Amino acid sequence: MPEPQRSPQPLDRNGKRLQANRQPVKNKNVKRLPRTDSFPLPAWLKLLMSAQKMSIAMTVLLTISVFVIYGWTVYAQEQWNQQYKKLEQLKRQERQLTTAEGSFDNDMLRSVQKKPGELVRERPEQSIFLQAAPLRPKREVPATVSELPKTKQNESLGY
Repeated sequence: MPEPQRSPQPLDRNGKRLQANRQPVKNKNVKRLPRTDSFPLPAWLKLLMSAQKMSIAMTVLLTISVFVIYGWTVYAQEQWNQQYKKLEQLKRQERQLTTAEGSFDNDMLRSVQKKPGELVRERPEQSIFLQAAPLRPKREVPATVSELPKTKQNESLGY
């Protein structure tokens, strides 16, 4: 079985192969930046950094609120459109019922004109007046549930 090929070693600037275990060379010309903990930041820089953080937070919140308001308006418009369609349908049905009622009244008038004896005008003598039922005496309402009667009497309910 053939041996798998290894990737070639990286080359340095002179074209020589670097050894894998070799320590990196420290360059004496490169200066390290001081740590941020070692000296205090000026107040104006701290203020700008906090203003940046606040503006980022406000931007995120405003973006979210814009999307919420946009979604709500789209939803409200959709609901309004649906309700408007229902209103238009109800208006159409009302017109159809009004037309049907007018047609029914017209048919009724024609039948009365053809046979006038079938319909009779109302007169007060023909009216039936009913007497109101006598008032029942008020029953005392028990103060607690335990005072309610245990047995129910057969009472007929009025219509």
